[in-house]
Amino acid sequence: MSDETRSIPPVEPVLDPKKDYEEINSYVVFWGLFYAAIFTLAVGYLCLKIGQTVDAFAPVSVLAMGTAVILKRKNAFAETVHIQAIASSSTNTLAGAMFFLPALYIWGVTDVTFTQMAIPIILGGVLGVLLCVMFRRYFVEEMHYVYPFPSGRAAAEVLMSNEGSKAKLMLGSGLIALVYDFILNSLGWWEEVIRTATFKWGAALADQTKLTAAVDTDAALLGLGYFTGLRYAAIIAAGSFFSWFVCIPIVYFLAPEHVMHINGQSVFLADAPIRKVFLDYVRHIGIGMLAMAGIIGLLSMSKVVGSVVKKAVLDIFTSKTTEVNLLRTQRDVPTSWIGAGILLCTVLFAVYFHFMYSESLAQTGVAFLIVLIMSFLLAVVGISSIAYTGTEPVSGMTIFMIIISAVCLTAAGMTGKVGMIAVLMMASFIGTTIGMSGNFMSELKVAHMTGATPKKMEQWQIVGTILCAVLSVGVMILLNGAYGFVGDHALNAPQANAMAAIIEPMMTGGSAQWPLYMAGALFAIILWMVKVPPLAFALGTYLPMEINTPLLVGGLIAYFVQNSTKDKALADLRFSKGSTIASGLVAGGAIGSLFSAVLRIAGIDVFAQEWVETPEATYLSIVMYLLLCAFLYKVAMYIKDKKTAK
Repeated sequence: MSDETRSIPPVEPVLDPKKDYEEINSYVVFWGLFYAAIFTLAVGYLCLKIGQTVDAFAPVSVLAMGTAVILKRKNAFAETVHIQAIASSSTNTLAGAMFFLPALYIWGVTDVTFTQMAIPIILGGVLGVLLCVMFRRYFVEEMHYVYPFPSGRAAAEVLMSNEGSKAKLMLGSGLIALVYDFILNSLGWWEEVIRTATFKWGAALADQTKLTAAVDTDAALLGLGYFTGLRYAAIIAAGSFFSWFVCIPIVYFLAPEHVMHINGQSVFLADAPIRKVFLDYVRHIGIGMLAMAGIIGLLSMSKVVGSVVKKAVLDIFTSKTTEVNLLRTQRDVPTSWIGAGILLCTVLFAVYFHFMYSESLAQTGVAFLIVLIMSFLLAVVGISSIAYTGTEPVSGMTIFMIIISAVCLTAAGMTGKVGMIAVLMMASFIGTTIGMSGNFMSELKVAHMTGATPKKMEQWQIVGTILCAVLSVGVMILLNGAYGFVGDHALNAPQANAMAAIIEPMMTGGSAQWPLYMAGALFAIILWMVKVPPLAFALGTYLPMEINTPLLVGGLIAYFVQNSTKDKALADLRFSKGSTIASGLVAGGAIGSLFSAVLRIAGIDVFAQEWVETPEATYLSIVMYLLLCAFLYKVAMYIKDKKTAK
């Protein structure tokens, strides 16, 4: 076991696994579903505006704890854990609607009904929950010391910080992060992303060598980096450096006279922006890596999958149960339900696909096999991604499925407008499955660390998923009516625009970037052969550099804190204190971003756009980010001995 895995403390849940608690009641259901609806409305706008979501766990946890204090709830902790779990279904299902369905309006398609759009989101969300439950014991319990689960651990820290000095430290760091991220996203007093190209020397370097670097100064990302740890953060950053420092310069060197189409104009690749080259070419290498990493991950877990499937089949044909012998914290939805539910969700989607879009049983069969196989494959990738980094490249993984679907369905005779809509609905179904399975696994990690009952969390996640799936489609339609996704002053809907651009040519005679996908897949195999986690490296290759570098910064701080003394007990105390601060950064940053989303919805614009684009704003950003890093490190290190730990 490595030093980094030892830094993850053993599970000592607040709720005793041998005792029963009133975890679900009318109070929990009401507030859980209420917050789920509110966050579907609020965060949905942010998805379509800038292509990002905000996790609901942090603000809901704070709100739920505050409500419990006001109402003087006696069973506050157990109730709060489940309130935030139910509410998380809002952001878990948003990707399916917000990242894909706006493509319909971008294409000018207006004859797809509300029901047609909602069915894939509902079925994909439920399937995601079931797949998550299927792999819970492996990811959450058996691999507790392998997967850091930064988001889940941060959520658990927030929930368990309701007493003493730990609560004060959490509150203080959370307030700092809230103000910090609110200024970044709403006021623009300093630049959020520090780029070398902002400076004259950096611009000259980028012009001559095509080398550029960036780091996002978001407080929440710094906190996630602390939980990710140095090893995986370094691998993710290495993938990013591979894209930006190796692949991009090579592409410019090999094909300077290649013609690209940018904003309706033809330009030589040598004159194209670096970010455009990354998005159009290098990023596809990352997509190939992600796909192959998923295959490798699924193969490595074949025994786990086989045992779960075998148990599900046995449970279907036997009345025996061993649940009575399990601790409360080890109980899940019955495996027979899982197997039957997974099959039912995919079959129902196939029936929906057949009557809405298919022209033959062959086309329906192709669609059924694709969603069945891809749901398993990409759910494993999504869960592993969340387990490593706290983030999940839903759109990138779904692009791979879109390409496979477009090729297979075109071969089966489905093309044109109907084919475009059919592939988009498959993408919505799979995208929702990926988003739900990955994010809900973090909630099950919270259950494992706090002592909540997984079975109850799983049952009510399905209820919340169905409600939020319907709401998310309604929010998307309302925002289209208010802003639109095409033309001046329209919402950007970046993922939907990318999906529309990929699907349309492929269903009308175009092609995919197969050589780049194959290169990425082969590189992932090489990484696996030399025992480098291919998924972590692939995430770095696929995601923009500014998202990955703050993870490395947070991981370095965690490493220095953990290795600050040879006294292991003292080092663990310091690391734990740093974890509390990092949790506050994640929670406060999420709440600050949510406030920014509310201002955007209200149409209030106080962002200093002209100032934030100046070098001075970047200099100020460097100073503020260094102060934030120093705060995390110095406060964690303030423990001089065991006596000052309290």
